[in-house]
Amino acid sequence: MTQLFNFSKLKNIYSTAWIDKQHSLAFEVAIGTGRYVFMIFFSPEDKASSGEELYIHLRNVNSLMRMKLYGSRKNGVFNVYIRPDQAQLMIDELQLCSGGGHFTFESLLDELNDAIPQHIDFNDKINTIRDVWPVVGDQLSNVLDDADKTILIGIKKLPQGYHPREKTLRKLFMFTNSRATDVSAFIASL
Repeated sequence: MTQLFNFSKLKNIYSTAWIDKQHSLAFEVAIGTGRYVFMIFFSPEDKASSGEELYIHLRNVNSLMRMKLYGSRKNGVFNVYIRPDQAQLMIDELQLCSGGGHFTFESLLDELNDAIPQHIDFNDKINTIRDVWPVVGDQLSNVLDDADKTILIGIKKLPQGYHPREKTLRKLFMFTNSRATDVSAFIASL
């Protein structure tokens, strides 16, 4: 049976990213041997295409889960519907052995929610995305414009009043070896 869960602890980092116009979140949560990489891309052009989605990459089982977000971000409502197959993957990520311990999926979700950081350093976010991108990039091509075009060949002059698209600028972070602060400075100058 599909389960509804609110990742309410996303509110602070989501709000901060929105105010700072960073339009993406990426961080890793470790629970036991499980490694859960959370990613959200929320620029205006992301909303126009498919709406906001939460992506969770499960490192041990090498699986990427996509869940549509429902609710009011402003009010801290980050509801997702978790299908039974996704729940099983999240449990498998823990690499649990049979034993006398007491485990519930609800307690895993609560622990994941409580482990969400309340502040993400910009460099850490970029490094998390860069680290996981070689594994999940093919499945996330919708968060980039022309995802197959990854070589910077020049700067395109935009008409007055236009700005570079967030989905294009993300490629600078993902496909360069530059420090995140240097890329940010370059984007600001654009």
